[in-house]
Amino acid sequence: MSRLFDAVRARPAAAKATRTQTSARRFVVIDCETTGLSPAGGDRMVSFAAIELTEATPTGRCLSLIFNPSRKSNPHALRVHGLPDHLLRHQDPFHSVAQDVRDFLDGAVLVGHNVGFDIDFLRHEFRLCGLPWTPGQSVCTMQHARAQVAGRASLDAVATLFGIDVGIRARFHGAFVDAEITSRLFQKMILGSAEMLAVPHLAPTNQIDPPPVVRPSAAPITHGVGGHAFAVTGELTGLSRDAVMARILALGGHWHPSVRKDTDYLVVGHAPGATKLDTAAARRAKYGKPDIIDEAQFFAMVTASHAGKRG
Repeated sequence: MSRLFDAVRARPAAAKATRTQTSARRFVVIDCETTGLSPAGGDRMVSFAAIELTEATPTGRCLSLIFNPSRKSNPHALRVHGLPDHLLRHQDPFHSVAQDVRDFLDGAVLVGHNVGFDIDFLRHEFRLCGLPWTPGQSVCTMQHARAQVAGRASLDAVATLFGIDVGIRARFHGAFVDAEITSRLFQKMILGSAEMLAVPHLAPTNQIDPPPVVRPSAAPITHGVGGHAFAVTGELTGLSRDAVMARILALGGHWHPSVRKDTDYLVVGHAPGATKLDTAAARRAKYGKPDIIDEAQFFAMVTASHAGKRG
């Protein structure tokens, strides 16, 4: 181990959070995404990643998993992990892989950026499964960073300081990406490795693809927005919810903040909410509408409205 690692171990303030020994050879870098911040308050894990290292070298053994948390994500958490409720509800629960996860972690020093957060959620999930689990030694790269560098200790800030490209987080902000970046940070900042070995991105290996939310329409939509009522779920590309509402109203349409029996269309963007999708399905079964459309179909209506005005 590097002298930096030994020095941080020796500091009394950091000893509890970074219980490790220089003789430890097997590390598992972990990260999880959750429905919120409080397992005691009922929040659950939605995804989990683990990357194994021997000494400072990734072994190639990794976990990348996704779960049904049996509850909705709060809005802030959803913005962080980007896993919509309608996707998560089709996944298997944590207990379906709990034994595999515990076996993978067994005997390893657990490493994470704010690793206590991940350990608390793992402990909570194992407890719900009735599966005994006692975490062993752990190393927190966030605490090491706070002790060693000035400025912010977020994963992005510290990784960038150590020359790690975090641009991928703009495309794949998730458990495996964060674990992989933390793995390289751990190799450099804690183990003192001259070379930071990356691990290829691994998508969730247990993911179950849900049925499509928007089904192809029997005939293309050629009319404009005017005279029709719209509700929206999820985020549309480049438009805030207020901007979508203003555009619909400006083109003579009607805006419904929730799905009603007289709603004509539910527009589905990125990370749609399960509640509106369920309500739309129930309303359609009872009243024959709304139709569920995607962004492309909605903007085709907008284009048709503008063409009608020019004509």
